[in-house]
Amino acid sequence: MGVPKLWELIQQSGTEIDINALEGKILAIDASIWIHTFVRALKNEKGDPIPNAHLLGFFKRICKLLSLRVKPIFVFDGGIPYLKKKTI
Repeated sequence: MGVPKLWELIQQSGTEIDINALEGKILAIDASIWIHTFVRALKNEKGDPIPNAHLLGFFKRICKLLSLRVKPIFVFDGGIPYLKKKTI
């Protein structure tokens, strides 16, 4: 679902950090962004999507995070809450 124009609002406030700066932290991750990223980015030599690309991508990133003792918490989109339906 997402929030329209969210990145436009927060882009100037954000700063890039080295992944090593996350060592020992708890990290909330938007799982749907990861899924879409892996499905679109991971292709074979012919340019076709790799089967189960989302699983491969998740596994590799989770391994990296765990090697840094990062505790990943995955957030998945759900249905539209009742109160939010009035604004959509």
